[in-house]
Amino acid sequence: MASLLKTPRTQKLIQLLGIWMVVYTIALSPSARILYMHWDKLAHALAFIGVYGSLVWALRWRPLALATLTLALGATVEVHQYFLPGFSASLKDWLADAVGIALACGAHLAWRKWCSPAEAEAPGGFLPRAQFQRAVAALPLVSVDWVLTNPAGELLVGQRLNAPARGTWFTPGGRVRKGEALAVAQQRVALEELGLPVANSATWLERARLMGAWDHFFSDAAFSASMPTQYVNLPHWLALSAAEVAQLRLPVGEQHGHWQWMPLDQAAEAVHEYVKPYVAWLQARRS
Repeated sequence: MASLLKTPRTQKLIQLLGIWMVVYTIALSPSARILYMHWDKLAHALAFIGVYGSLVWALRWRPLALATLTLALGATVEVHQYFLPGFSASLKDWLADAVGIALACGAHLAWRKWCSPAEAEAPGGFLPRAQFQRAVAALPLVSVDWVLTNPAGELLVGQRLNAPARGTWFTPGGRVRKGEALAVAQQRVALEELGLPVANSATWLERARLMGAWDHFFSDAAFSASMPTQYVNLPHWLALSAAEVAQLRLPVGEQHGHWQWMPLDQAAEAVHEYVKPYVAWLQARRS
């Protein structure tokens, strides 16, 4: 439980909860109600545009899942006001919340469509989806994977939520971005995929061992079921201590649905075909 409270996602949610409680308390005060009493429904819509946007920042879930959660929060507010003296639950208020959520969700969907998912967090701005699609169609991508084992010799793998390789057990990794040094890419991937602070991953880089270079050919891409993708993958192996395993804050819901420390004998059968050579490499080293 203590480790869960220390994850970046949980910390963001705790911060949001505090902000929401302050704003909600102020909004219920008589002086604040006088200010927005004549445009109450607009205030509801704007407020829940803000709630949706803050959840995008904290959770980075898919838009429809975020919209559902935000609608549930709006319903919770109305139920709470039903029990407050001088207030009542209002279906019209909740519908106003829904209008704001629909606008925010629509803008979020449009943004995701315009920007390639792989480029959404690129340093220096966004790359339009069409431009990234042309690059993927014409060129191979370079990626780095963290091949991590724990003191028991088990391999860390995550079950992918996104294409390519959706639904398979894969080692955590990511693409090297334009203008990004390999070491910087490895640190960024450690932060995004493993929840590991940059200061910690810097020490990892000194011990990590390059396993080689592997070709990965996929029939699809993150943004298209018909766009083939080619990666040149540079996996780096690192044997973690028990203390380092405890430092991991493995995020769930954006790239991976589940994480597992998998024994090598099991991994040899269960992981994606492109991860099996890494397992064989580790088994050879162990033997």
